[in-house]
Amino acid sequence: MAAESSEESQPLHGSIYENDQEVIEEAVRMLRELDDTPLHQMTPLFYQHGYEELRLLTLELLRILGSDPKA
Repeated sequence: MAAESSEESQPLHGSIYENDQEVIEEAVRMLRELDDTPLHQMTPLFYQHGYEELRLLTLELLRILGSDPKA
């Protein structure tokens, strides 16, 4: 297993994620979970909660890509 760079292994300031790799893994996990949700479970609450989680993850992914989503 390759060693992580010091930047990737440091906790992210103001984030619930430990490092950038964890953000990416969470995004992949969430998309897989949304794809695997049966139709009968896709309620308005499901969409509201899913939107909020995706919005927060998208902000983290934009940060990783070097974009300032708050600009």
